[in-house]
Amino acid sequence: MSWFRWFRPNVRDRLAPYNLRPDVLAAASAMASDQRSDVYVARLQSSLTDSETVLRMMDGRYAREMGLLVLTSERILFRSRRSSGTTAFSVLLHDIVAIEAYTRKVSGTVRLTTRAGSLIIDQILGTQGEMLADEAQEAIRGGSRPERDPLDVLAELRALRDSGMISASEFEIRKSAIWRDI
Repeated sequence: MSWFRWFRPNVRDRLAPYNLRPDVLAAASAMASDQRSDVYVARLQSSLTDSETVLRMMDGRYAREMGLLVLTSERILFRSRRSSGTTAFSVLLHDIVAIEAYTRKVSGTVRLTTRAGSLIIDQILGTQGEMLADEAQEAIRGGSRPERDPLDVLAELRALRDSGMISASEFEIRKSAIWRDI
């Protein structure tokens, strides 16, 4: 293990200068990304209402543009990196007819189906898209997620890493988020 790893700032330290809301900071800490996403996470806050809570966020691609895919307590939104931070789409949870996600190798895809059509977000690292879909379905149903044993979650993450479904760096990011929450 390199000595550099011990001096690398964690996500919370990197994002501290932006004075983010606690829900935004928690979701950013749980996503698999690096400092290149920090400025986009900071810009996200201006798109949020006071009544919504950020549940999960991740990097992904929509309409051939990379950006930030975000699940809140009220909607799913995508903010493009290229379009000076404008929202590429925003769909209220009650307008979602179906949400599906799958992962192939190390890249995931989410398909949102509304009455108006489908939105496809791809190039999502690891199984983050599947986690977003599960959480969105729970939020749509209004149910609360049961607490999971952190050791069970760690065992699942190890299995994903060992099978090559997630990278070692994504494993480390998720593992540190689990330990932080204990």
